[in-house]
Amino acid sequence: MLVDLAYLGRLRRSLWRSGPSWPRAAVVTPAVVAVLGALAAYGYTPAARAEEQDPVAGLEARAEWVGLQLERVQGIYAAELAPLERVLLTHRDNPALARRIAVALYREGRAAGIAPDLLLAVLLVENPWVNPAAISPVGARGLMQVMPLHRGEWPPCAPRLDDVDANICHGARIFAAYLEQQGGDLERALLRYNGCVRGTNTPDCGRYADQVFARFGRTSVAGAALD
Repeated sequence: MLVDLAYLGRLRRSLWRSGPSWPRAAVVTPAVVAVLGALAAYGYTPAARAEEQDPVAGLEARAEWVGLQLERVQGIYAAELAPLERVLLTHRDNPALARRIAVALYREGRAAGIAPDLLLAVLLVENPWVNPAAISPVGARGLMQVMPLHRGEWPPCAPRLDDVDANICHGARIFAAYLEQQGGDLERALLRYNGCVRGTNTPDCGRYADQVFARFGRTSVAGAALD
């Protein structure tokens, strides 16, 4: 069965107008539309057979299935995304930006096999101002302070390092690659991410891993405490 683009468009608009206030288009709409689209692309919808025999029953089955997906996304938001947002808001009072970053951390962390709150800890050490346009004295860019030499080298990450999603995509994959290279040694991977190989350029860079570990603990506690 082909993807019903008109139906998905109506679903998106209806969620934007009447959905619960916490996720709106930033969380629920893309997630549900993506799930529906992916399943439909493989020829499966929960109402496919019913629609062939009874269009009304098919629509009812589809509505029920969408409701289940909404509940699933709500659970993911409450457990995974909301704590990230709360911590980000203590650093920068911009709810829309905090939500976009939280979604990117969750998505890219899962894709790279890195805990989203660990990625958040790295982000906050690299960029405590939560400024997507930040540029360091050595040219590192964006939220995760990615060096330009990495731009476009980590598919499927888009090459714009000042873009929230593309920057976090780069950062997550770079860190995952260093972690693999270091045989799972988290401290060494963090030092590599920071560019601290011998410590000659930045003598105190050896403290970077401790800073991330401290932030990792604080972000986890803060996310739970503000629940």
